Amino acid sequence: MKRMTAALAAALCLFAAAAGLYWHDVRKLEECRAELIYRNVDERNSCMEAMELVLGEQTIPVFGSSELFAAEDVAAFPQYLFRNGQSDFNMILIGRGYMQSIHHAVNAGALEPYIKDKKAVLILSPQWFTKAHLAPETYASRFSEEAYAAFMKNPAISGPLKKRVAERMEALLTADPAQLERMQKVRRAVLEHTLNLAERVEMGLYSRFMDLKAVHTLANALEPAGAAKAPDKAGAANSPGVEAQDAVKAGELDFLALLPEAEAAGKRACTNNEYYIFDAYYDTYVRDALEKRKGGQAKDSYMDSPEYGDLRLFLEVCRETGIQPLIVSIPVNGKWYDWTGFPKEDREGYYQKIRDICEEYQVPLADFSGKEYEPYFLKDVMHLGWKGWVYVDEAVYRFYQSGAEE
Repeated sequence: MKRMTAALAAALCLFAAAAGLYWHDVRKLEECRAELIYRNVDERNSCMEAMELVLGEQTIPVFGSSELFAAEDVAAFPQYLFRNGQSDFNMILIGRGYMQSIHHAVNAGALEPYIKDKKAVLILSPQWFTKAHLAPETYASRFSEEAYAAFMKNPAISGPLKKRVAERMEALLTADPAQLERMQKVRRAVLEHTLNLAERVEMGLYSRFMDLKAVHTLANALEPAGAAKAPDKAGAANSPGVEAQDAVKAGELDFLALLPEAEAAGKRACTNNEYYIFDAYYDTYVRDALEKRKGGQAKDSYMDSPEYGDLRLFLEVCRETGIQPLIVSIPVNGKWYDWTGFPKEDREGYYQKIRDICEEYQVPLADFSGKEYEPYFLKDVMHLGWKGWVYVDEAVYRFYQSGAEE
């Protein structure tokens, strides 16, 4: 009896300590909300408590990949344009390199309960739509167990759609057998109800541990309350010691007036090549391989790819959860793709397939495919640049505003 009492007392003490630490960490997240708004890192994106905080009023989630990381001279990058969260509107950037439609189908389903205006944006990269698609190792490196668990728990998503996403996820997660086994248990728990009592207890404890860990890991990485700083000027890095700027009102931004400044910044950055690629990227990745790359993509294609099915899964998750998505179609760098020989008719075919899918699902499309040759729309061979971000920011803000006054 004494041993049982001691064990119970120890368990209660452990529970109390864990609960105390959790509430301390949650308070820290609340105090640091401003810092979290543009902190596009896995630790934030996998922490449902943090995402509930940042997806408040006057925000819109923007899903994408490696273009969601800033360069200091791109003044229209959302973090800079909206003064690091000191704005009456903010784009909550979610994603990094090698995250594609299937990742964001899960993210959309996980975050839907916190998306106040039920609108979201997905920025497509043409380079996602290859026949080889995502390697299992790449997919596993970007997989979030926390987001997947939240997706599977969302009652707004039907069982058949959860099953389709689960099957797709399990086919891609083979590079991490231990993680795959855990996620198969999640599917069995939610869709099949075949876990025994011991497995249910194990899964419940593990899920709670992961939630606590996500909150604690993120809280530990944050600066004390009030430490988040705004850029000292448009396009400046968010570095310690920078003075805070006045808040900006998104409705007062003149996007057309931003374009000459963006073009000037692009001209300053691209001086050593005719492809509108910024100098450092060209020197590092292109110059020495230029002749070898000539005609090297003549047999490449974006017309046949599993990514189209994954994009449909994203749109179906949006449809079932009531999210209205804006799809943003980014062009390739026309001059560079001409040099590498990537067939123009294939590029046009890809753009048309995106149009057709958006029409099929009756969702709005910000179609920038006509800007393949516009200088400084991109900053290298694939990432949004100085002018590109101006156009995208405006499209996202207009989409966010649409219907607000109806």
